[in-house]
Amino acid sequence: MSLPINIKNLSFNFDQNHPIFENLSLKIPTTSFSLLIGPSGAGKSTFLKLLAGLYPLYGGSLINGSIYNLPKSWGMIFQDPDKQFTMATPREEFVFTLENLKLDHQEAQKRITDAITQTHITDLLDQKFTSLSGGEKQRVAFALMLAMRPGLLLLDEPFANCDPTNRNFLIDQLAQLKKSKITIILSDHNFSHYKNLVDQVYLCKNKHISLIDSHQLFIETTPKLHLKQNSASTTPIFKLKNFSLFTPSRVLIQPSNLSLYTGTTLLTGTNGSGKTSFFKALTKMSSYKGQIFFKNSNINKIKNKKYLTNVGQAFQNPDNQFFMVTVGQELEFSLKHCHNPFLRHMNLSELLRLIDLAHHQDQVVYSLSGGQKKKLQLLLMLMANPSYLLLDEPLAGVDQSGQTQIIYLLQNYYLNQLDEAKGIILISHQLSNLTNFFDYHLTIQDQQLIYLKGSNEYES
Repeated sequence: MSLPINIKNLSFNFDQNHPIFENLSLKIPTTSFSLLIGPSGAGKSTFLKLLAGLYPLYGGSLINGSIYNLPKSWGMIFQDPDKQFTMATPREEFVFTLENLKLDHQEAQKRITDAITQTHITDLLDQKFTSLSGGEKQRVAFALMLAMRPGLLLLDEPFANCDPTNRNFLIDQLAQLKKSKITIILSDHNFSHYKNLVDQVYLCKNKHISLIDSHQLFIETTPKLHLKQNSASTTPIFKLKNFSLFTPSRVLIQPSNLSLYTGTTLLTGTNGSGKTSFFKALTKMSSYKGQIFFKNSNINKIKNKKYLTNVGQAFQNPDNQFFMVTVGQELEFSLKHCHNPFLRHMNLSELLRLIDLAHHQDQVVYSLSGGQKKKLQLLLMLMANPSYLLLDEPLAGVDQSGQTQIIYLLQNYYLNQLDEAKGIILISHQLSNLTNFFDYHLTIQDQQLIYLKGSNEYES
């Protein structure tokens, strides 16, 4: 029997005043599957990077303690898939990765072929990573790990951007990988589909990690999306005329005539269907055919500064939204230019309290957890207060408490502005906290933009 990974008296921090772990001692069985859970900012990503040896080599300080009995080879899927890749396309990434493993050509080609076939990514191989959706990138990252065949596989929110079908497919592939007797440690806020796969669950909280009883954790539920009744607006903000969307290699949306309204709209669709690309078209960041009208004016005839003051987009990757170094600097800058009457007269302490970051004012924004970044990103967007808000996966990688906070912020500091009609389109694969939030459900299906009516089941 292989020895467990042994963590003894480990203390680690980025800031001496706020340690991430204090005297952490823990044993994790090898050749088994461990699920790591806990609130955003508790240190889950940090712990995985400690196991990978990325910390303290590339950040933070190991005050005392050691980690023993780590498997010799490791692979990691990062929470942000954009940090996963070095090359321009998946095919080039496969070749680069396996060359670094110093495999002979025949063995490398066999591994690549097996991984591509197993994960069904043949049609993605020669596309630029910049053109892939978040979920498609995560599928490629998973395929790379299959080809690497590490002894220790670390996964940090690896399915956060995946649609339900894609997520369940990859978890099934993970179940097959488990049979090869490797050690798997995975962090996730969504516990569905793990019931018969996980061997043990660890809770990361209050600077410690402990083994917990997971009996109640894997109760499977399928939330139902209920659209609001008799509250949907009939006031169009956008009008699409003969609108179509495409990439160099495929059509995303065929010619459509459609209106987008004030109130709240959910946008769904499978990974790669064009949801993020649709947002980029609405914010004039990518090309399209046809016409888009905003409040009866063609958007190409509205100056960018004026238009983007009225139409704001929260990117899927919040790192792309930040300009300053620390949390306090971001909020202070936005507060000076705040256009939201509900937030304009608040101070930094009140704003930090709103998003549960009261002790993070001096922290570098890029060192926040994924969930903390999402909350900060949203608050910055609400302070800008555009007429129409495009939210791209604002709940991905956010714990239940954080999701509740995000919905609270949207309802109380944006939609409740009675003097002005507001509109939101929100992309999300997680609906457990959104079942009664939307007026409309718009989906991209078979290259068509379609409104769905009434109550719809949507597995999260």
